Amino acid sequence: MQCPYCRTVLTETSKECPSCLLSLYTANSLLGPMPRTTRGFTDTIGILEKGADKKINRALNRLGRKFPQVNMHVLIGKFDTKFPIATHLFWLFNQGDLCADSSKGGKNHDILLGLDPKSGKIGLIVGYGLEPFLPAKALDHTLEKSQPSLAEANYTQAILTVIEAVSDLMEGICSGFNDTLGIDLEEKAVVKEF
Repeated sequence: MQCPYCRTVLTETSKECPSCLLSLYTANSLLGPMPRTTRGFTDTIGILEKGADKKINRALNRLGRKFPQVNMHVLIGKFDTKFPIATHLFWLFNQGDLCADSSKGGKNHDILLGLDPKSGKIGLIVGYGLEPFLPAKALDHTLEKSQPSLAEANYTQAILTVIEAVSDLMEGICSGFNDTLGIDLEEKAVVKEF
């Protein structure tokens, strides 16, 4: 885990960054009032074309059916350019209404994708429960896949690409667990004779 502002290495129990002193309290004072957010998809600036919300919600629902323990949220907004998008996502993820109260710490399996089309910033943050399985390098690679669509200002496609890439990444990780644990996914039923 890294500080979302200065990238100093932190632990899950860190209350503030020892280097830049960022905490939830200082983020609240730096970033101002919390924007209205909802679970799932939120477009606070209304930039997407008509019908885009349905496509994105369908993709989020597919991800949720495939991985019922994971909740992914997408937020399109305008973020203060004085701070990295990671700082905004950290603040929204921890202070907004995106994550259920019961999913704190290692039980948090939520993912937040943030996009600011005006400043050209995109970012991902995952809950502590997913951090060991979805490292920053893999998430960066996931975001890179959206760059062609972002360059064309096709924000809907960029979001759909990231959701699909997250799904593929998680599927690969789960497949690795199956291999490690010796689970045969082709074996559908257990038959015993007695």
